[in-house]
Amino acid sequence: MSPAHASTGNELTVGRVGLHVARTQPGKLAVYDGSRSLTYGELDRQVQALAGSLAAEGVAKGDIVCAYLPNCIDYIVLVLAVARAGAVFSPLNPRFKAYEIAKLLASARPAMVFTTQDRVGTIVDALGGGASGGRAPRIVSLDGQAPPAPAIAMGRLRPPVPTLPLVEETDLFSLMFTSGTTGHPKGALAAHRARMIWVVNAAIQYGLNEDDVYLGTMPQVHSAGLTFTLIHLYIGATVRVMEHFDPAGYLEIVERERITSSLTVPTMLNMILEARRHSAHRHDLGSLRCLLTCGSPLPLSTKRQVLEGISDRLYDYYGSTESNSMSVLKPRDQLRKPASVGQPFVNVEFMIAGPDGQALPAGQTGEIWCANPSVMDRYLGSEADTAAAFCGRWYRTGDLGYLDEEGFLYIVGRSKDMFVSGGVNVYPAEIEQVIMLHPAVLDCAVIGVDDEKWGQVAKAFVTLRRGHDLTLEGLQEHCRRYLADYKKPRYLQFMAEIPKNAGGKTIKTALPAGMTQTEKEA
Repeated sequence: MSPAHASTGNELTVGRVGLHVARTQPGKLAVYDGSRSLTYGELDRQVQALAGSLAAEGVAKGDIVCAYLPNCIDYIVLVLAVARAGAVFSPLNPRFKAYEIAKLLASARPAMVFTTQDRVGTIVDALGGGASGGRAPRIVSLDGQAPPAPAIAMGRLRPPVPTLPLVEETDLFSLMFTSGTTGHPKGALAAHRARMIWVVNAAIQYGLNEDDVYLGTMPQVHSAGLTFTLIHLYIGATVRVMEHFDPAGYLEIVERERITSSLTVPTMLNMILEARRHSAHRHDLGSLRCLLTCGSPLPLSTKRQVLEGISDRLYDYYGSTESNSMSVLKPRDQLRKPASVGQPFVNVEFMIAGPDGQALPAGQTGEIWCANPSVMDRYLGSEADTAAAFCGRWYRTGDLGYLDEEGFLYIVGRSKDMFVSGGVNVYPAEIEQVIMLHPAVLDCAVIGVDDEKWGQVAKAFVTLRRGHDLTLEGLQEHCRRYLADYKKPRYLQFMAEIPKNAGGKTIKTALPAGMTQTEKEA
């Protein structure tokens, strides 16, 4: 063992992911993207070199390092190197523009930002006017020998130092910004221990092993996308990187490369089903023995199609940026408990809390509280938000739901999404589930809008399937079959695409506020 590796100790930390396999099976394939690949030995050497260069550049233990990158092999190298150097990794959504990034950089105040040559200008614009809080981070380009100023090429970083600081499980690993579905992203700081408990427990929960070949479709900026890459590298499996999700490409890769595990979101599954439906070739997806979905509840109509047309080994799990994996619905329960997000994850407990903070009995709706060893430490720079998020050992998710008699969890919606119509609470998630049963609907979102008579009523935003049509009257007739009349949408607006964040969750604050192209009930 080299002195540099010895300095990391034997703690359960992210920087040590893949290290065991690098020592025992250095020639085994770790990651590949269709044109480039790294064995576990090569991956470890690149991680160690970059970690040493970060230290040589003055990145100290606890400093924040941001990544503004698409999915790529170098992204994985960077995550592991930052963790091994004792710094804190903070991903920035590569789809964000300068205005959005400026707010995150102002909160994070990173020591370095890694990006690509074509994105340097966006980072520079975001840092304009002191957006980084008065601290100018080094901008490093992963590609190109001469990136635009003031960025430097990664190959021009200082040579690595021989030793690295001791990294412990209680040290901070990540700064993940929440999805911002409410319009105000917050930075969640989490320790190595929290992430690694998720990694270890998930490998057991999903039955993953070193023979698996994992197709990473989720953006690494998303907590789950990053963690499932770490899970597979921790157990010695192989990770297939997909830079941009493409449903037709997904089908081809799964068939050609005999993919065994994959993480998606409902939107992706809908797109895969559509691509398979319109493909002249009947792709063989029989190698998939672990298909996971997360981000939002999977509608029953989609679930049936996935089980029949993609894989019957489907896992649907519920989590958040702050509390990571909280529950999982296993394959055997997909049709027995189709509306549920499952039972608690390993070492996780749930409580449904009433307004007084006391536990509610089975069947009653309240706020979902979670006790989870993978929960974040705190929000960055906000003691008030941190205090509001916890009640003793319980993390308050802000989601509304209930538990049935068997301990299966059901999500009703976000507490902030709920609206009151005619004095009755209405939960958009319930209406969305019903709308998704309509054969013409590809995707949808529901919000409450002001109404003179009822206070608020439901408005539906709908993306139609190709070749289908729908009217407000037709949608209401469909909803009446499943819902009380007061829950039916009174407005309908068609959209080419429902706005989503990196995790596949609908960003309701990005839905159009006006009534353009909207049908209104007479």
